[in-house]
Amino acid sequence: MKARTIIGKATLVLIAGAIFGCSKNIHEKDPGEAGASVSIFDPLRLPKVDSTREPWLDPTVFFSDKAYLVFANTVPATEAAFIGGNDQMVSYLKENIVPHVVKGIGWLRPPMINFTVNAQGATESVVLVESCGNAPLDARLIELIKNMPQWKPAKDANGKATAQAFEFHVVQAACDLKSSTPPTRSVSMYDVPLTDREAAMDHPYDLEFSVEKAGENQYTLITTMELHGGSFYVSPNSTRDFKGKFHLEVANLGHVVLGDVIKETPRSKEEIDLHQYVNGLVNWVSVDTEYEHTFTVSSKEDFDIGGKYRFTIEPKCTLEEVPFMIKQRSGVLTIEKWKC
Repeated sequence: MKARTIIGKATLVLIAGAIFGCSKNIHEKDPGEAGASVSIFDPLRLPKVDSTREPWLDPTVFFSDKAYLVFANTVPATEAAFIGGNDQMVSYLKENIVPHVVKGIGWLRPPMINFTVNAQGATESVVLVESCGNAPLDARLIELIKNMPQWKPAKDANGKATAQAFEFHVVQAACDLKSSTPPTRSVSMYDVPLTDREAAMDHPYDLEFSVEKAGENQYTLITTMELHGGSFYVSPNSTRDFKGKFHLEVANLGHVVLGDVIKETPRSKEEIDLHQYVNGLVNWVSVDTEYEHTFTVSSKEDFDIGGKYRFTIEPKCTLEEVPFMIKQRSGVLTIEKWKC
């Protein structure tokens, strides 16, 4: 059975049908002992209310094309693509994993690995986020992602090659399956009652930001948006080109290069809002959210670089601009709000 490709927000680059879900914390066991300790354990025979039932993988799932998923964590203008297509990616993963699913390995937990496809199309920053409970198989999964064949790199809005972050999963059940058709809101965001109308009209949000050093000449701009009274706005990860979508601008004076990828936590979900102002796909943000945006400092000189956040806050329906200044003095970088 071939994998299906789904295009859209929180892009599912590679899907093969069934997905595990409804995960709960379970007691950890020594990964080296996982094969022996769970070889006769059948979690599917446990009562549904038993928290130890989920998540578990029948090791035979690795023999199915439907087990292998790669989600896009970030969405640049043009997404990275595995050279040869999704079916070829499934074949690569399956053919190189199955020989390591040895007899008697026992029930496993769904593994998850984060990785990045860099601007050259190679995989890097490979991190095991969730262990399958079997150390040798974990090591093999990491090795496969690190040595994955070439990708066609992502591109930013200017057509320049850029990095893109992904998640690799091996899954089994179906309660978290992401539909190829986003759900339609039963009630438009514009019609959702405000929790505090006065706050939503007079003080709808607080926006704070800071800078953390991430590496040599690399920094992360951390932005926190707190919403008040039931306010909301369009996520920067919305695929449609909303004029009031949350976005960040920085003056291009040769000192700072802003990355195209912005990490949103919690990740907004694409849905269909039938209100006349939208009438289609949108990623609404209605809860307190944090953003991480990487940038590179390309100068050792002292400088002042201006920038601003722009977004429309709803339902107040005002275009907000929050200016800031990035300053470098004697190699020390700071950021501060700029007085309007």
